[in-house]
Amino acid sequence: MHPSRPPGAEPNLPRLPAWDEAAAVAAVDGDGRLAREIVAALIAGLPADMAELKAFADRNDPAALAEAAHHLRGATRYCGVLALDAALDDLERVAVKAGDAGRAATELARVETEASRLIAAFA
Repeated sequence: MHPSRPPGAEPNLPRLPAWDEAAAVAAVDGDGRLAREIVAALIAGLPADMAELKAFADRNDPAALAEAAHHLRGATRYCGVLALDAALDDLERVAVKAGDAGRAATELARVETEASRLIAAFA
């Protein structure tokens, strides 16, 4: 996350890539095959992860929403999925503030968009 911009604000930069292969490969000491396997495993789990995030948002449980976003970021940080990681970071921070359900819904929609972009990139 860029500390100079509020969550959800679009930076005045090109959109982050759905997957940065070089970053993913660097995260696993240069093993391209392993990098692709890790991102494939992340993608395979995204439907369940997204359902969990939506359920916590629907229940208006900001603490659980923040925890679930944080947990998913544990995986995204090492996969080179920069746009999804940034969206999850914003969602986690908004959920931690726990006062604006509308803002959390906006951030969750952004997470959904970035998850869809990632899935499409590997289709």
